[in-house]
Amino acid sequence: MQYTTNAYTRVEFAIQEGESKKINCEKCGADSEFSVDELYTKPSKIAQIGAGLIFLIGTPLMFFLINPVFTGTQSHYSIYFVGGFLLVPVVAYAIINKQDQTRVSDFNRRKLKGRTHHI
Repeated sequence: MQYTTNAYTRVEFAIQEGESKKINCEKCGADSEFSVDELYTKPSKIAQIGAGLIFLIGTPLMFFLINPVFTGTQSHYSIYFVGGFLLVPVVAYAIINKQDQTRVSDFNRRKLKGRTHHI
């Protein structure tokens, strides 16, 4: 069973949805109730697709943007310049993946049980 939410932690989820959540199974149609501590999150496919698109589109785009700069004149600095610009899509890809891993880790690691809540 799966459920989509924009909560980053179990505490946020409990504030938004309550300390237990009734989820309907899409395959069998059965309703099941889960406490917040029984729920786990997984990496976002949207974040992975976005990061992949930035990497796949950004890398060739950098070549097209940089190529006219060096047409006609070659400089020994050109390889460093191109390498620096190629880092832009790589760094964007890495940042998006790292933020999503942090979100998943924070949600799955921290439990709600044992705390007093005023919801």
